[in-house]
Amino acid sequence: MKNERELTCTAAVMFALNFSIILFYSLICLTTTFRLCGSLGAYDFLASVRQVPRYPWQMLVQSLSLYALLCVLSLFKSLRSPQRFALRMAVCVTEIALCAGIIFSLDFYYSGIALLVLADLVHYVQSSKMRLCFIIVLSLLFAFGRYEIVARPAGSIAFNAYLSYYNQTAQSWFTSLESFMVCLNILMFVLFMILLFTGQKDENTRIRRLNEQLNQANDQLRDYAVNMERMTEMRERNRLAREIHDTLGHTLTGIIMGADAGLALFDAAPEESKKRIQVVAQSARDGLTDVRRSIKALRPDALERSSLAEALEELVKNFCMTTSAKVAYSQEAGPLKLAADEEDTLYRAVQEGLTNAVRHGHAGQIDIRLTRKGDVVTVSIRDNGLGCAEPEEGFGLRHMRERLELLGGALTCGNLDKDAADGYTGFFITVDLPVRSRKEE
Repeated sequence: MKNERELTCTAAVMFALNFSIILFYSLICLTTTFRLCGSLGAYDFLASVRQVPRYPWQMLVQSLSLYALLCVLSLFKSLRSPQRFALRMAVCVTEIALCAGIIFSLDFYYSGIALLVLADLVHYVQSSKMRLCFIIVLSLLFAFGRYEIVARPAGSIAFNAYLSYYNQTAQSWFTSLESFMVCLNILMFVLFMILLFTGQKDENTRIRRLNEQLNQANDQLRDYAVNMERMTEMRERNRLAREIHDTLGHTLTGIIMGADAGLALFDAAPEESKKRIQVVAQSARDGLTDVRRSIKALRPDALERSSLAEALEELVKNFCMTTSAKVAYSQEAGPLKLAADEEDTLYRAVQEGLTNAVRHGHAGQIDIRLTRKGDVVTVSIRDNGLGCAEPEEGFGLRHMRERLELLGGALTCGNLDKDAADGYTGFFITVDLPVRSRKEE
């Protein structure tokens, strides 16, 4: 994130700048003390400050050691932030304590380190209450050191007393350098806070926009869910309508044709008529079972009891028994190991083709062939019926086409050539269904 990189760079500049400032004060005090000890002006200096300076190395070692600990703690906090609240607060309190120790070790010459710690903690802590507490504590530390609100530690000497040892030109350079670094630290702190709050404002704006987009997406998803529910309900109704139509149409056609044949044979061949009526009764029972299963959204009863190949053979056999039509059925597609929805579709296609041939075409001879080329199974149904003057898809053919299209298949139908030599001059139906590969169980 661009804003985060800018904050990291600004913080790095502040850490480097504060190191330079601490080093500046420590070296001035150390160098001046050594020069006083080796010059004849030491007595006059001690008389003016009326105090004995600390050991020359104490300020340098103490301040830089504490600052090194502060840098390590800040780096640890940024790379591996503790998750527990108590531990996070302990890290923050330790950082404030190190800040106070640095200010004290520098004899309150410089308190701008408090601004560095404040920027670091405000960036680290997200709680508004904790941020306010840190701002108050570190602002007090900055004010105490900057404006000498508290008394200097015993034995400390004002920084201006060290500068007074040098000539006017050197004092001017040292004072200008001190003012420049202190002011630059304040400006960097202000820049850091501007970048921080600007970035948070942009982040809040981005989150608000994302929430708005999420709400819009949720509304669209709800609308989509409602539409899908309606479409699913409609498709289920159409599917059940197709199931009932296929079952009732085929069964009732067989019953009517079987009953007519039984009546025709009733006087001439009573036993044959009785057999026809028994077949009709069995067809009616099977049809009733299919209707019940269709209402329950189950497969045809024949496919529940046996494989597709056996179900088709039984369908053709029963159809021949209940009607006067002759059916030539050939299965040249090999083993029919298909998915359940594919088996249902092919079974219903053959069932609808037989029913239409007898009901609408009054066919006496029907030819059914199952072939397979690659992954496409083809069902070809031809009859010698009347055909159709103006081919128009009714309920059965239309829903057969819809069923096939759902599986990526196609339906072709129409009148046959009247001059065909094989005797099939009525109507034809061709079903092409791409089947999914299925491993042998």
